[in-house]
Amino acid sequence: MASTIIYLIIALLVSLIFIILGIRQYKAEKPVAINTGEKPPREDELTSVTEWNHRHGRNLIIFGCLLFITLSIVVYFIGKIENVVFQAAIFLVLIFAEIAWVEFEHITMKKKMIKK
Repeated sequence: MASTIIYLIIALLVSLIFIILGIRQYKAEKPVAINTGEKPPREDELTSVTEWNHRHGRNLIIFGCLLFITLSIVVYFIGKIENVVFQAAIFLVLIFAEIAWVEFEHITMKKKMIKK
């Protein structure tokens, strides 16, 4: 039981990193970037800096919440499913799907909100 509590606390702390980053991006006044190493667009390149930052922030907050839910579900299934390979496969599919969703949202925003 103690190991489950420690696991969930660590999962919460990792998820909070993304949630706090999302809140900071949501409140930012200058354009933000979601990908490391990517330079954010300049203010004059965007249709709306506020909407750009709000959407980025919202996506990271949602990602942080989904990450915690995924990590919590995995700890539940560890005791229920005997096959470790199946557990790992489900976990990796969920994590990569969440990351792909964030990247898809980012690409969609770039197409919609960056002036050509």
